[in-house]
Amino acid sequence: MPAHASDDTLAAIEYAFAQGWSDGLPVVPPTAGRVESMLGMWNCEAGEEIGRIPARHRVITMQQAAANAIMAGCIDEMFPVVLAAIEAVLDERFNVIGPTASTGGAAPLVIVHGPIVEELEFNTGAAILGAGNRANLTLGRALNLVIRNAVGSVPGDLDQATTGHPGRIAYCLPEGPAGDWPPLAAELSVPAGVSAVTVYAAEAPHSVAEHATEDAHQLLEAFARVARATNYAGGVIVAVVCPEHRAVFQAAGWSKADIRETLFAATTVPARDLHHTGRHGSTGAEIDLVPSVDDIWIVAGGGPAGGHSAIIPPWLGSARGTGSRPVTAGVGVCIDC
Repeated sequence: MPAHASDDTLAAIEYAFAQGWSDGLPVVPPTAGRVESMLGMWNCEAGEEIGRIPARHRVITMQQAAANAIMAGCIDEMFPVVLAAIEAVLDERFNVIGPTASTGGAAPLVIVHGPIVEELEFNTGAAILGAGNRANLTLGRALNLVIRNAVGSVPGDLDQATTGHPGRIAYCLPEGPAGDWPPLAAELSVPAGVSAVTVYAAEAPHSVAEHATEDAHQLLEAFARVARATNYAGGVIVAVVCPEHRAVFQAAGWSKADIRETLFAATTVPARDLHHTGRHGSTGAEIDLVPSVDDIWIVAGGGPAGGHSAIIPPWLGSARGTGSRPVTAGVGVCIDC
């Protein structure tokens, strides 16, 4: 590569830092040619509107989506998945301003469903929520950059997270093989063979480490202990079940419904245990951590070695009218039509 080309690229990266477009990491310069290539591959017009945020007088366009996807490092083939994630966070049920401005510091977790997981080589195995896979990291990063640059949720300004968590850079959970269990996609009414994403305002994952039992009831109690230690009640809880733990449940003949029902019963807590959050005033009653059994979502994923699963709790108020609810959007198709 000629020296001047390298110098130009570095200058463009520094320019993005200076403009405040970056999440703190270097970005791929979104040149006009790169943006045109991504839009052209999918027959998208630069000025085409994806959605609006009236409270902030913001209009989100295809050009903005492509520029941020490129900055995140996405390949052109990733663009429809990025668009689906943007569509989900712009849905009024998700209420993008709430979780991205809150002091609670939630991050948009993108759960990926269907054939696109294999087609774009998302990682569903070891370090599923960690580093090392381009598809996982660039999809999650692209959505966060859109929220920063197009929605306007910039830390210290409209984003008032007290501490936040690394999911504000990239947070992606592709569904892995589930054996005899149906995928979450089917439980969310995504048609078979259709690719989709579900975006969910979430805290960081809380580890469920259990290596000492092959009894399904004892294993379930490990999940319940972690769930009961989370901060807030009232929204969906995602349980990421690793292969080793899934084998224990399935050997005992437990279905996803069995896990949900047992975990729901085991996660009722005294209201006083949540009084410290300042969000649950009563100290004399019990509180269900989730509104219903169906608000416990089970996703298969993770590496085959080790009994490490995870509970991913919701952002405060996820079940309230002013809160945030998970939203599912099809990749290149409408699944709610």
